[in-house]
Amino acid sequence: METEKGFFAQLFDLSFKSFITVKIIKLLYILAIIGSGLIGLMLLIGGVSTMKYSPGAGFLQIVLSPLIALLGIIWSRVFLELTVVLFKIEENTAKISEIKEKETKIGD
Repeated sequence: METEKGFFAQLFDLSFKSFITVKIIKLLYILAIIGSGLIGLMLLIGGVSTMKYSPGAGFLQIVLSPLIALLGIIWSRVFLELTVVLFKIEENTAKISEIKEKETKIGD
């Protein structure tokens, strides 16, 4: 049985036998929320600035900026969940393979 490697040992493991993505997924989601929030804030500020030149376009940008930020958060969440699902599939496939290998050895 393989012992659990530390974070940096896993990070620089060139064989890719251990994965760090599932361990840092929460951090990636927090960064996505912050990034989407900043984009929404920049769009909001840009909308206020645009109001001087084109009130209609500025108002539309102000109204749409929170929606765009929310859609960014939703998209990030879906993408990260799909990533976790892929890693869970890999873990379960490895377990099934291990069980089948043990059954084959017992049958011999």
